Amino acid sequence: MDINQLQTFIRVNKFGSFTKAAEQSFISGTAVMKQINRLEAELNLKLFFRTATGVTLTPQGRKFLPYVYQLLDLLNTAIEETRKVRSDNKHVISIGTSILHPADPFMTLWRKLAPNLSQYQLRLVQLQEDLNSSNREYALLGRSSDLIVGTFDNATLKQSFRAIELGVYHFGIAIRSDNPLAQLENIRFKDLCNQKVLTVPIGVSEKNDQLRSEMLNETPSIRLIETDGRYDINTFNRAVDENIPLISLTPWKNIHPNLVTIPLETNITVSYGLISTKFPGREADNFLNDFLKVFKNYN
Repeated sequence: MDINQLQTFIRVNKFGSFTKAAEQSFISGTAVMKQINRLEAELNLKLFFRTATGVTLTPQGRKFLPYVYQLLDLLNTAIEETRKVRSDNKHVISIGTSILHPADPFMTLWRKLAPNLSQYQLRLVQLQEDLNSSNREYALLGRSSDLIVGTFDNATLKQSFRAIELGVYHFGIAIRSDNPLAQLENIRFKDLCNQKVLTVPIGVSEKNDQLRSEMLNETPSIRLIETDGRYDINTFNRAVDENIPLISLTPWKNIHPNLVTIPLETNITVSYGLISTKFPGREADNFLNDFLKVFKNYN
């Protein structure tokens, strides 16, 4: 049994087909089938029912699946922790980054503060986007990365995570570059009169909820179109495809090349900063404490 077989097992279950799993693995369907057959033979288990329309897990396969996820997660953790071991006594802190949670706002500050925190080395980790999971980046804290740079404007996040505020993000309207709104220097609510505007549903962000209320109180004719949940890259594609203004934030201004972000006239802002689990590991905890001391003096 090897890691490739276990990864193939997960892909076959996810796609319900040897052929589809093969496409994702960039190998042939026959190769995928051989891997599964070999895995079943080595374990003396029947993991899949084979049918003309695809494959499904057997009871043994369903029992085996969560353990495979645990094994692969443990391996990833072992690799990540081992990579942190350095010969120069530097403490390596991993910062997660993704399209919607870019590390850039912090890295700009870090370049100024790094000389006073020379005992630490930062390493950027690309967080896996998961369109089927709500706010997966936060769920990966303490696993794929020690810290991320993100917003913390709702009660659940404040209770579940530790955060050091670095500043505030400002709201803007992302709009296709050929839309007349794109020619404005600033957008007022009345500029959106009788227009559809894409936004997250109520309850996702308290600051976004405040903004919605302010917009509709001042300009009731604005038609808010809710996304299925938190934004993902498809949300920005939709704004382009349907030419709909999208409520956006400072760090997202360069996500899509066909969108420009115009500042929105409002006093509502969203706090952002370094976020960790409530009880991070010792090195991450030491880094946050040392960083906070230097950051306070810098300000």
